[in-house]
Amino acid sequence: MQSHLPRAARNYLEQLRRELGFLSDAERTEILAHTREQISRLPGKGRRKSELLRSLGDPAVVAAGFTRTEPTELKVSSGRQFLTRILAWPIFALSVLTAGLLVLGSHFVALVEPLSFGYVGGSMFGALAELELSLGSAVMFFAFIPALFSLLPLVVHGTPGLVLQIVGALATTAACVLGLASLGAFLIPLAVLLWAQAFTPLLMMRGSMARPGPAWLVCAAVALLASIGYTTYRGMQGFTGNVWLILAPAAALAVLALLLPLRRRWAHIALIATGLLVMAAGFIAALPGTFEAPLLWPWLAGAMSFAVGHLALAAGMWHERARNLLALL
Repeated sequence: MQSHLPRAARNYLEQLRRELGFLSDAERTEILAHTREQISRLPGKGRRKSELLRSLGDPAVVAAGFTRTEPTELKVSSGRQFLTRILAWPIFALSVLTAGLLVLGSHFVALVEPLSFGYVGGSMFGALAELELSLGSAVMFFAFIPALFSLLPLVVHGTPGLVLQIVGALATTAACVLGLASLGAFLIPLAVLLWAQAFTPLLMMRGSMARPGPAWLVCAAVALLASIGYTTYRGMQGFTGNVWLILAPAAALAVLALLLPLRRRWAHIALIATGLLVMAAGFIAALPGTFEAPLLWPWLAGAMSFAVGHLALAAGMWHERARNLLALL
């Protein structure tokens, strides 16, 4: 409390507070409390308080004697590790969920419709379908590739880590292409995330305050809207339930996709949560007791929304962290 202090003392403390602006709130508060205690112990003995305050020293000189104890620079290595960490764990979680679904869920839910992307004899899809059939159920175990490679960057750093990330992204992409006629399509969102995990830190570390520009966010919104539109159209083919059970969640995802360029954290979180809900709703719709609808289409719509929302949220978290750390400078 300063109300009982003389005006000269209050002015001195206010000036000192301004001079100590480079310190954290906790450090500044501690120094001002100590200074108030010193002022309260100054003897009067007929001398003016302003004269006594001069014995403490000029506020600018006093402030110059203190140094900040918090970090004053943003290390590139720590920034890259921060980005890798916030990207890796959600990708790993989605990878494990997808792998478990493909290995276990195929026994009691309708994952795909027969040759869901269409089969034309002699075409590329026809050749891929024949190759997939020759591999049999082993194709499902390709789903564990993203789960393995998503966490490697946490333990392998530098150039070797980047090489492993690219290898994981290439392997997942190959699994998508190999099984594009059916189960491999479930890995498309994971392939997108693994490529982003490899190159997002490189792009974001170009500048300490870097973040996706409007063009990136608009392109992401357009791509997500296209995937939502396509999966909605395919999901409605042969669906026996009320069509609004598909259109309503698709509309919600579309609205949240349109909000991506606004850089609102709540919109990114809502996109992630809605994507997960669409995936769960699609699983329920695929159960034998409901509509036995192919899970592929709601899964793709929800997982792609999860992927784009996660990348946007991670970029926003990095930008906020960089801004807070640079505020110390």
